[in-house]
Amino acid sequence: MRKIAFLLALMMSFIGLQAQEYYINLHQSGQVIYQNNVTGINNMNIQGSPASLYINGVSTFPISAFDSITFVLQEPPQPGDAVIITYNGSTATVSNPYPDIDVTTNGADVTVYSSMAGASYLVEGSSSNGSLTIYSNSAFSLTLGFLNLTSNTTAAINLASPVDVDLTVQGICTIADGANSAVNGALYAAGNLIVGPGDNLRVTGNAKHGILVDGDLTVNDGNIDILDSDSDGIHVNGTLNWNSGYLYIPAAGSDGLDVSGNVTIQNGDLQINTTAESQRGIKVSGVFTMDDGHLGIICTGYDGKGIKADSLLFINGGNIEIEHTGNVSKGIKCDQDITITGGTITIISSGSTVVTDYDPAYCTAIKGDQGITITGGDINITLPTSNHGGKGISCAGNMTISGDNTINIETHGDGASYNTTSGTDTYSSACLRAETNMQILGGTITLSSTGKGGKGIKVGTKTGNTYSGTYTQGNPDGSGPTLTITTTGTQVVSGGGGGWPPGGGSSASGSAKAIKVGGTATIYGGTTTVNTSQKGAEGLESKTQINIEGGQHYFKCYDDCINSKGKITFNGGVTVCFSNGNDAVDSNAGTAGAITIGNGVVFAYTTKGSPEEGFDCDNNNYIRITGTGIGISAGGSQGGGGWPGGGGSGGTITNPAQGYKFYTNSYSFQTGRYYTLSNTNGAGGSNMVTFSFEANCYSNLALITATGMVSGSTYYVKYSNQAPTDPTTAFHGIYLGGTSSASSQAFSFTAQ
Repeated sequence: MRKIAFLLALMMSFIGLQAQEYYINLHQSGQVIYQNNVTGINNMNIQGSPASLYINGVSTFPISAFDSITFVLQEPPQPGDAVIITYNGSTATVSNPYPDIDVTTNGADVTVYSSMAGASYLVEGSSSNGSLTIYSNSAFSLTLGFLNLTSNTTAAINLASPVDVDLTVQGICTIADGANSAVNGALYAAGNLIVGPGDNLRVTGNAKHGILVDGDLTVNDGNIDILDSDSDGIHVNGTLNWNSGYLYIPAAGSDGLDVSGNVTIQNGDLQINTTAESQRGIKVSGVFTMDDGHLGIICTGYDGKGIKADSLLFINGGNIEIEHTGNVSKGIKCDQDITITGGTITIISSGSTVVTDYDPAYCTAIKGDQGITITGGDINITLPTSNHGGKGISCAGNMTISGDNTINIETHGDGASYNTTSGTDTYSSACLRAETNMQILGGTITLSSTGKGGKGIKVGTKTGNTYSGTYTQGNPDGSGPTLTITTTGTQVVSGGGGGWPPGGGSSASGSAKAIKVGGTATIYGGTTTVNTSQKGAEGLESKTQINIEGGQHYFKCYDDCINSKGKITFNGGVTVCFSNGNDAVDSNAGTAGAITIGNGVVFAYTTKGSPEEGFDCDNNNYIRITGTGIGISAGGSQGGGGWPGGGGSGGTITNPAQGYKFYTNSYSFQTGRYYTLSNTNGAGGSNMVTFSFEANCYSNLALITATGMVSGSTYYVKYSNQAPTDPTTAFHGIYLGGTSSASSQAFSFTAQ
């Protein structure tokens, strides 16, 4: 009783202290056991039996728990001091050193009103029905320290003013909102939110989004897990700058990231899964840029997109891994131009094609509604057998590939036929597809298609009977890509195909092609290796014209190696064409210069036999020799007068720039032999060109022309079992220069 009376007297004397803020310290045996701020006597009282001391309306300790009290004048807040908000179940306590900050509590719902610049807040503790709302005139910093906060009625954290907020996460912090919340995010920021440094923030958005930012979101550090969301995992109405840190969105109800402005990923690791129809792993209304870091996306919904950009899309570095399995889904989709300068992109595109109102929609790994430019990086794309008719990289505009890049694309699904308003058409997969023009100027590119009708490269479109879309490969100096294309698929439907009768071309519905071009195809350089193995499967087809100006190119095809409705010109480089089921080179231009040998080297042969030829242009008189190149052909006997032609007939070439010969006698070229064209019989003599066959070739018609041949002179074709030594060029059976040991005569002729 005496102790209580003493305390009452002490508290009465405290009346004079009301004009200033003091700390009250409770002592026991010389130790401070409790400290708090108190601004007046009205904030202190003694209640209950046994008696307890109440400070600021909160019970502290029973009277028996302490033996003395001291008061210390409170110092003004120092830089780094923080408002401390501690959640404890259904209540929250506040330590507030700032007179310009007002904090109110209603159970575990805390509301802050601040007119102070640069304030700091530390929020900790746990509540299953609490919230924090902060109104502020100025930027502030917020630290979450081992916080576990769930609101049943509103956002767990509502940063309600449009100011900059620096968010730090200490330890594992978990927040969730109420399903009926009027605030569309478990964590909401009306202004710009800057995250980091930080540990782990786990967010559940039951009302709508996990995190909603009306300004810009910048992530510099920390781990963010969006455990669940009714809508977007993270929704940003400004820009998103992801500089570092980890993001995990295992199953967004809508988009994983939805950003109204630009997205820039500088570093970090983002893992996003979406399952809903027509949803996106990352949706960007502005420009998407990735410079470094790792981005992994799994997209399983129908018509889903891994990355969807409404504006431009740039990939300059980093590692992107996307798997999308929904029908007509896209790995990367951009409404404007796509530019790839670096990084590693790996996409598995498993969805299939859907035909709606006579119009097929495809599942595509990378799709640009305008142009695509690739100057660097490594791209690996796989379209499994479940992807019927899908595309690897496709654009509605121009596609340009250059620089030091590596592209590997595999398609395995079958093409199919479908009904149109005017009949039946087919669709099939393509590794690279450009509806306008395509340039492949550099890089190492490997394309493989195993399904029915599969294409390595497809360029251009057809409107009525008009074809458009040009294909350019390599550079005028002869440099260019290392391009390897393999197709093993059959035709989508039977019938048609190239070959006999002439003029039939290769118009079979849904035939596999290595390179199919609507407009003119011009090859300046690079190295090309093409293999096809089924009926109708051609190597290079153009509906307009083909010009080969340089580089080294090898075609081994079941059907025509090179086919055009227009002219075919060999004006540079070395081209080897080996067909085992049709013509080696086939032009249906039907006019002079249908096949032209300029300054290039071409070796074309077929092992199919009559009536297929090494050079087929319906009339051998259409062939022109305009330069000092080399042309060697061997094969069947369709001959010079058009179809049907005389067996083994030759023809006359108008105004040739050098001598030539149509050799119409039957001869069987044998594999393992090296045939040398020389001006001398027996050993020695000049080595004008040496050629060898990959398979036995029985020929009734051969065209031979080579640099230095003169009309009226006699030339000899000799053979040995050894290739020339020290050739300047050795490429798939063509040997230029060097020393030939050939001495056994195959045949001789007088040049025309």
